[in-house]
Amino acid sequence: MLLGLAGLVVALAVGIALFFSVGLAAALIGGLFLGISMTVIKIFIVPRFEQRDKMRLATDNVRIIPEKLEVRFDNYKNGYVIDCYYHSPETGRQFVFTTQPMPKDPTPYLMDTKITVVTNRIDYSNYYVDLGGLGGCLPDNRQ
Repeated sequence: MLLGLAGLVVALAVGIALFFSVGLAAALIGGLFLGISMTVIKIFIVPRFEQRDKMRLATDNVRIIPEKLEVRFDNYKNGYVIDCYYHSPETGRQFVFTTQPMPKDPTPYLMDTKITVVTNRIDYSNYYVDLGGLGGCLPDNRQ
């Protein structure tokens, strides 16, 4: 009887140790797979969709030349942004289109650059700010 109880305790201990070791290994392998998957998606898939959306906007929609430009530092986005103001003659509404954050102040480059906004004809919230020759203050991945 004592030998049977000791065997049961040993079997239970081995079972628990095996469960936690296999469970931890499964979690590590799953985490590694998830990390690799997210990296592949971020590097290869997301840029293709962004490029496709920019090309679709460039060919199917309207180009707007902003009436007024303002440069400001956005603490939330941690970079300089350009606000492009446009007053629609059809609807009478005022629109503000904001660029992606830039690490350097783009003010010195604005004199030589023609900035246009490519937007959907129906929904102005779907837009892309074409910064033209503003490459001097943009990081390499945002040109």
